[in-house]
Amino acid sequence: MLRQDAWRSDTETWEHAEPDEQTIDEDSLTETETIPFVRFVTVFSIGLAFFVLPVPWGETVTVPFDIFVGIIEANAAQYVLGMAWLMVVGSALLTTVSEFHSRRIYELEDETVDRLSLELWETNTAFWALRILGAVIATGFLFEVGPALVLDPDVSGIVWGTLILSIVIIIPLGSIFVNMLIECGALEFVGTLARPVMQPLFGLPGRSALDGAASWAGSFAIGFYVTRTVFDRGGYNKREVFIICSCFGTASIGTIGVFAAAFDMLHIFPVILLAYLIAILAAAIVTIRIPPLSRVPEEYIAEPNVEPKLNGSAGDYVRLALSEAMEESKGTSSVRAGWKGLVDGIVLTATITGTVVAVGTLVLLTYHNTQLFQLISTPLEPVIAAFGIPDADVVASALIIGFAEMYVGALMATGLAPMAQFFVILVVSGQILFLAASGPMMMDMFTDIPVRLRDITAIFVVRTLVLIPISAALTHAVNLAGLL
Repeated sequence: MLRQDAWRSDTETWEHAEPDEQTIDEDSLTETETIPFVRFVTVFSIGLAFFVLPVPWGETVTVPFDIFVGIIEANAAQYVLGMAWLMVVGSALLTTVSEFHSRRIYELEDETVDRLSLELWETNTAFWALRILGAVIATGFLFEVGPALVLDPDVSGIVWGTLILSIVIIIPLGSIFVNMLIECGALEFVGTLARPVMQPLFGLPGRSALDGAASWAGSFAIGFYVTRTVFDRGGYNKREVFIICSCFGTASIGTIGVFAAAFDMLHIFPVILLAYLIAILAAAIVTIRIPPLSRVPEEYIAEPNVEPKLNGSAGDYVRLALSEAMEESKGTSSVRAGWKGLVDGIVLTATITGTVVAVGTLVLLTYHNTQLFQLISTPLEPVIAAFGIPDADVVASALIIGFAEMYVGALMATGLAPMAQFFVILVVSGQILFLAASGPMMMDMFTDIPVRLRDITAIFVVRTLVLIPISAALTHAVNLAGLL
């Protein structure tokens, strides 16, 4: 993560500005060159096939993504968990060094700071403590030492044997192909084609599709960073930032893969992705038009750089999208992009695993040994049951736990009926803002809006209530199709 002062801006604001109208013409298009075009088409096709192409495997039909994950889990689980332990412990140590340096308990030379990339490991006191706690718990899991409550299979089996095992494989593996897609111009291609849709449906400029695509393809952290950068340049106003981060800073493809793998549903991974995309888009259409999002002021913190309204045919948009992709693809190397994606995926995984271990363990201990989540979720049980979702009591708890930690909330559905699991994937992933990572990150990155805990809580509640009927309808449709 960047240093906080890297994204702070002046408090001066500008009012909402209306965009100009422009026509797509040949002068605005980049000439299509053979090598960038071939690179774009090849990488885009490979990446798309890796995540969504159904192929026969054994006695079932699945996707290449599932095959790779399954092979690694079956043949290298102990090595993966060993690497996971190194990530958790290393993250705790580097965070401690970074915090000691930033708090001037002791100061390191600039060369050492750069070599250790300490800016990546800066956080607040709460998450520093969670990373240290995560290192202690992970050590207990790996060497099977510690209290019986913690080593209980219902706790360690989910957190360590399922969640962390999947995260450490899926996020770095997915990041290889995701970064290749980004570097070859796929985001620009998709984002440009989305321009005619974003404004009428979501009140957003077309460029915001890139933020959502970055979250969808890589990580909400990447999406937040893109949004912050454009916000600082006057490309978004405050309401647009709120909408983008809370409606489109979604769980990534890799995260959905983690949940699908935990529920043995990777054979219908393309169906899950499609249903999830429909759910979050439908929820966004509703939530942007009601409080609290509808009440955020349309103010800019920099001189407005409003995206022009483009006039052109469908063919013009396709040519412009291809032009934008060609511009991005020039001078890139797919091999370097894949390697960078792997490195970035490992670093991202290392930054979140300690928190996931700590929060996940605490949440599961609370769930299995107290009635807290059951009490809080009680009002939701009849609502979920009324929509025909089985195991309504556990599902209701999973939705509430999702506010603390998305991964743990989703994995509460382990062992439930397939309809309940499918429903939980859609709702918990679509809630977007959770207290273990995305909520605090949004509050830190956008203090000049400002984003407060009460805003995060209100958005979470509204999104959950909107997602329940939408996700229930999609779940019943998939079930009627005989896929669950």
